[in-house]
Amino acid sequence: MGDRNDLLLESHDNLARYLDLAQRSIASFIESHADISHVATLQENYISKASEDGIERCITFVDGLSELGKNMSLELKKAQKKIDELTAELQETISELTIDPLTKVTNRKGLIEDLTSAIKAGKNKELPLVLLMIDADNFKSLNDKHGHVAGDKVLYFFAQSIKSVLRSGDKVYRYGGEEFTVVLNRCDKEQAFIVADKIRSKIEQSHLIYSGKTIKMTVSVGATMHHAGDTYDVLISRADDALYRAKEEGKNRTVLLD
Repeated sequence: MGDRNDLLLESHDNLARYLDLAQRSIASFIESHADISHVATLQENYISKASEDGIERCITFVDGLSELGKNMSLELKKAQKKIDELTAELQETISELTIDPLTKVTNRKGLIEDLTSAIKAGKNKELPLVLLMIDADNFKSLNDKHGHVAGDKVLYFFAQSIKSVLRSGDKVYRYGGEEFTVVLNRCDKEQAFIVADKIRSKIEQSHLIYSGKTIKMTVSVGATMHHAGDTYDVLISRADDALYRAKEEGKNRTVLLD
């Protein structure tokens, strides 16, 4: 529970910005439609008076009505522009809340939201869902040897390498530090191990060049199946146990706890 509370506190500023944008969107929408409503009222007044006017006034009325039509069109375009601008800004803010700025994959807050939602939707039945915990081996040594900038490059490389292996519908998250999480959907135990070990193998066989030097890295992977009645914390804890076993058994390996 502590991790989730910390994430909510860390996101306070972004959440405040999101709520401010939402409030401004509503205010802008009301303001825009008030302008349109005003033009519509003028049109209605012209129409209601038209029957009282003679030929000359009817001509004036038609000209005026045409001008009001142009004004209505202009106000509609202005309203749509405001809505489009605010929608784009809102989408950007929403992304900032759940996207890790370094690796460009979803962060732990996004994982909590997605996984909690999936578990809730499944209620007490067993879901065809597998959770992977992936941790870089000897990452501190890499930072000490090559520097933190190189470490950042490696983390970005890891995230993109994992994404390249995943199937449609699967998703990778940066859990924290040098640790990533993957949610595999519509997946059984055999498929899960194949995907998990493919991620491990891809990173082991890849070489990252930084400042003219070749950096070779490996990862350990822990995997577990969803069980009926699992909560978010229980599922994460079991995947962590699998990852711990992979580390204890020598690293650069995949362990699946059923």
